[in-house]
Amino acid sequence: MDCQNFGPGVAPGRPGRVAEIVHLQQAHGRAALTAGERALLADWYEQACPAGKTAERGPAGERSAGEEDERAVIALLTRPFSREEIPEYYRYTSLHVYDWFLRPYQADPLPAGITALRATLLDLAAKEAEPPAALPSFGVPESTERRSRLAALIGELDELLAQTAARAVARGEAPWPGSPTPGLRRRLSVLTSCTGFPQSQEHHEHLFLRSVHACEVVFYLARWTACQAITAVLADDLDRAILHTRQTASCAELLNGILHVLRTLSPEQFMTFREATGAASAVQSLNYHLVELAVYGYDPRKAEVFLGIAHLHELNSRPYRDLWPLRSAVRAADAPELTAAFEAVERALLTWRGRHYGFGARYLPRQLKGSGGTEGAGYLKRIVDKDPCLPGPVGGPPPEAMFRFALR
Repeated sequence: MDCQNFGPGVAPGRPGRVAEIVHLQQAHGRAALTAGERALLADWYEQACPAGKTAERGPAGERSAGEEDERAVIALLTRPFSREEIPEYYRYTSLHVYDWFLRPYQADPLPAGITALRATLLDLAAKEAEPPAALPSFGVPESTERRSRLAALIGELDELLAQTAARAVARGEAPWPGSPTPGLRRRLSVLTSCTGFPQSQEHHEHLFLRSVHACEVVFYLARWTACQAITAVLADDLDRAILHTRQTASCAELLNGILHVLRTLSPEQFMTFREATGAASAVQSLNYHLVELAVYGYDPRKAEVFLGIAHLHELNSRPYRDLWPLRSAVRAADAPELTAAFEAVERALLTWRGRHYGFGARYLPRQLKGSGGTEGAGYLKRIVDKDPCLPGPVGGPPPEAMFRFALR
């Protein structure tokens, strides 16, 4: 049984072990779990998703569908406590659940990814709607503004879903369901229920965690559309290259919307939970680095960062170092409409990088290093400019791995 390819699952919260696992992680925040509780969760992960041949399903009829579904959800819930070597960032973010959700839609992940992003933000909006009296550090003015910004961002996602549906109809294909089917609703329930576990009891950490989840989905979608555009340029399909480059720009704009919501968090509120996140730094994010590779090419200034983080080592080597990025593909095509579409990508990403640097400068005290071992805001400032990125040799299409959601 491949524990990264579970079926639709069951919504956590049903009686039994699933409910116990959820309660353990939610009661006081993951950071408060004892060594014994962590060991128990690791045991449950190994029982739900054993290694090697023992992971295969037994004879037909040995397990009911309900038992398999519960086993699958238990594995999703407990992977962050696995005894395997998993980077802290991936233990914190539970991105394996997003991979589980998106993997069936690899042929065209855009509508599924937008739907997953929408569900993530709706879950955050529900948290923000909780009564202020129950939340000691809850600020009414910033929460009102946060809900307003969330509603605007969710509205953008609705518009993007409508656009993808219209394109599907124009191609004579069945559009992504406007109203989720029961199976899709179950998958979305598992997605949000198995990823909403902050380290602390601070209400505001939910905003931070969900913002990270949202950015990861957008990084993936922007990378996928950028790689599709590169492939289209190589095939001399200008119309498809323009379409996918415009989609990359739309995804890049979503990053600015997410950061706009996150900026309702004050520096003081951020510092109340930052220590609890430990070494879970976004500099460890493969999706983040891969989208920049896809759009701009290899950045030699990141070589030291890649060397310092084990699962990023491969980004210093082929085929990633020699990737022919979208910027180079657009220049080679030399088509005004495609160039204009890419300029929209660059404007949106430049705005995001500038605001990301501004976030680091505002929220991290100058003497405080970034949680990934970088100099924090100083590192973000250095990589705002993308001119040093290598153009890459013209060659074949991006490697197949560039089209998949990335995690460790």
